Amino acid sequence: MVQLVTVASVISAYQKPEATVDTSNQAQTDLWASRLNVSRQTLLEAAEQVGPSVAALRRYLSR
Repeated sequence: MVQLVTVASVISAYQKPEATVDTSNQAQTDLWASRLNVSRQTLLEAAEQVGPSVAALRRYLSR
């Protein structure tokens, strides 16, 4: 039997988690530092201030 569901229910069930930077992983911090066009040290300092959320880091670093 086929069960019909709304698109909204499928999307809400499979939303991606918020992107975060694992500051203990050097490869990941190097990647995000490159993507955000900052040094690794600047990225780590920013993460200490605002946390590991990529969205928060972008806002903080764009000041």
